[in-house]
Amino acid sequence: MKSTDFPANLATGFRPAKHSRLIILTVQLWNAFDLARHNRLRLEVRDLEILKNLPKDSGLILTANHSDEADPRVCIELSRRLSLQFTYMINAEAFQQWHGLYGWLLQHLGDFSVERGGNDQTARRYAVDIIKKGHGALVMFPEGEISYLNDQVQPFKTGVIHMGLQAITETRKTNSSWTAYLVPVAIKYYYRKPIGLILDKRIRAIEKRLFLQAGSFTFQEKIIRIMAKILKCQELISRGQTVSEQLAQLKEQVRLAQDSLLSKAETEYPQLQADPKAQIVDRAQKIIFSLREQSRRKKLFSSATRIQHQNNIKGLKKAIQMAGWQPEYIGITPSEERLAETVMKLEREVFKLKTPRPLGNRDCLVRVGPPLDLSPYVEAYQKNPSVLAHRLTEELRDSIQLLLEK
Repeated sequence: MKSTDFPANLATGFRPAKHSRLIILTVQLWNAFDLARHNRLRLEVRDLEILKNLPKDSGLILTANHSDEADPRVCIELSRRLSLQFTYMINAEAFQQWHGLYGWLLQHLGDFSVERGGNDQTARRYAVDIIKKGHGALVMFPEGEISYLNDQVQPFKTGVIHMGLQAITETRKTNSSWTAYLVPVAIKYYYRKPIGLILDKRIRAIEKRLFLQAGSFTFQEKIIRIMAKILKCQELISRGQTVSEQLAQLKEQVRLAQDSLLSKAETEYPQLQADPKAQIVDRAQKIIFSLREQSRRKKLFSSATRIQHQNNIKGLKKAIQMAGWQPEYIGITPSEERLAETVMKLEREVFKLKTPRPLGNRDCLVRVGPPLDLSPYVEAYQKNPSVLAHRLTEELRDSIQLLLEK
């Protein structure tokens, strides 16, 4: 079955990929030019060769960390340099932008939609079929959200392992030697020039919006004051404390704020509660998915109820975004990149930005790790899918973290 022939009505709002060679080539050329100006790629020949030397007819899944808005564009450039068709799993929300026009463009670039928080079997089935076809690559960002944490890989979802091993299991019914490879890709950004002046300017703008007086503080201390103001816990922060002590207090306050936002929704919708042991992000996404599904059924819910759903979704999204705050990220002599990423997240909160802007032009270092042949794990997967998927997911995450630290 061709991707363009996949029935879109098997799931509510599912959008299949519809690769358009002309659109892909046009966007690839524009993207290469724009990256060279703003996010210049540093990709060693040996890393590119790893991808070029994989067996042509095997399944291929590229998995990358997701710390920045530019990550998908980095993958588009990889596709151009490899002359290989990429198919991307993308959050369904993105397809609604520009009144659906952006979704049309995404589809013709090779993107298909997935509903985060729901058991999207249509998207999963589609992804498995993409892997089974070979002659291209499925691209996934297993963190699920943009973290704005350039140095730290966040927890991965296990779906990438399940889909890869399911593809092998199904294909081997007719081709006993077929396999699929999982390839870790690390993406990391560095500012080309010192950004101290622009960092100070952006922080001052936040201070002004929050009515915080500027003072003789370090960048760390300024960020701590801003974060404390947003969390409404200024009284807990004292200049008599060390920076480490202040950051530790903020970390706890961030956790409490997330718990409060999530508890409010779970109390209001007790039937939607997820496993309390699950991560906050996963629990929040599950409720968001359910509320969106309900909001689509306009005949069953009043406009007031739908507005209430939207307000609760905003609160849950805030809880998800706060997962990337992590005050300890700017502990002990933080790099300018770490300070900049934290400022970008605070700008998103204070100025209600959808996409915060980087503080300058950057270099983008891309590293490719050793491919993992999934075929040796088929038997263990059939015995205990959950345990094996969790283990391999952790190993994948660790391998990308090591690539970032090299």
